[in-house]
Amino acid sequence: MKFGKERIYTIPHPAINTIGTLADRLQTEAQASGKILAPKVRMHVGEPDFSTPAHIRQAAIESLSNERQTYGPAAGQPWLRELLAAKVQRVDGYTVAPENISIATGGTSAILASILATVNPGEEILYPDPGWPYYAIQLKISGATGVPYPLDPKNDWLPDLEQLEKLVTPQTRMLIINSPANPTGAVFPRQLVADLLDFARRHDLYLLSDECYDQILFEGEHVSPATMISREELESGRFIGIYTFSKTYSMTGWRIGYVVTGKSLLKTIIHVLNMSFTNLNNAVQRAAATALTGPQDCVQEMNEAYRRRRDLVVNLLKDAGRYLYMPHGAFYALIDIRDKEGHDRDVQQFALDLVSEYNTTVTPGTDFGSVAKNFVRISLATADDQLALGVRAICDFADQYKY
Repeated sequence: MKFGKERIYTIPHPAINTIGTLADRLQTEAQASGKILAPKVRMHVGEPDFSTPAHIRQAAIESLSNERQTYGPAAGQPWLRELLAAKVQRVDGYTVAPENISIATGGTSAILASILATVNPGEEILYPDPGWPYYAIQLKISGATGVPYPLDPKNDWLPDLEQLEKLVTPQTRMLIINSPANPTGAVFPRQLVADLLDFARRHDLYLLSDECYDQILFEGEHVSPATMISREELESGRFIGIYTFSKTYSMTGWRIGYVVTGKSLLKTIIHVLNMSFTNLNNAVQRAAATALTGPQDCVQEMNEAYRRRRDLVVNLLKDAGRYLYMPHGAFYALIDIRDKEGHDRDVQQFALDLVSEYNTTVTPGTDFGSVAKNFVRISLATADDQLALGVRAICDFADQYKY
């Protein structure tokens, strides 16, 4: 039997998929049998619960009605790249030309293309633990060797430079950082960003900065490493910035992100993008352009909702004696589900049992690495009443759970 590359075939499915499938099956079976379940609460998926704003959707409709949807440049339409350069300066605080930017099919594609364009099979990439699950999967697909660097909740889930120094080898080629962070909600202070940039310089590493949540911030400031480098260093390809419309404008299914780096490196990345998806359709690019140029009230309104929900969750955790830290950005929180004596639990089984007992979904911390093995992640992109029900269910279940 042929099944392709073993390193890809043997990648396990993230538990988040199993949890969602189980929840849907139990819901369907209950409806068919007339069984009454607990109120449905879904907190496992990191996706805004808001509709894409109407003016953005309308721009796509008008494009479909009035424009031919033909092949276009793999890097994206020039008019959108110009708008993105202005956005990067306005929001992220550094200056680039449109020629430093390429469109991709979501931040996911932008990250994978960047890895494929820079790191050879067997070379090493430092990535956060806990971190976005697809980092580890994309490294396996590319053939690179992933080296997780641990984040400590007692240090607000921030990287530790001493730990990073211990992990560097002659084969290390890239450092991945993520702020505001998924799944922790950590926001890196300015000095830490400067230290991480210096670390990359000392070891001559690519610094891939995943800034997909750059506009979802509750406290502090979003600091891109690109604000601390010269134009010459940007053009050298040291910095690779990853961005997306998915979170800021609730456009997850539209699949549009972008990558920012030096022109020479971007040429290599564009080759990868071109050979994988050729180009993104004009309708989505018109919608993205309207997102950038249209009213920004929707961004503020969504952020205010996420902040309110963050505060709700934190207060509930404090009341339950399970508060551990304050998420400062993105829209997630990790909840420690150990018993009162601090004993470890099987967090995947806990998540499965929580669905069966409470009709409530969370993502097991093991999806994000080994450090979060006693945590579950919840998404704050969930209605307030559902969050309240769900967090109480997690805390109640954790207090009585036997496994």
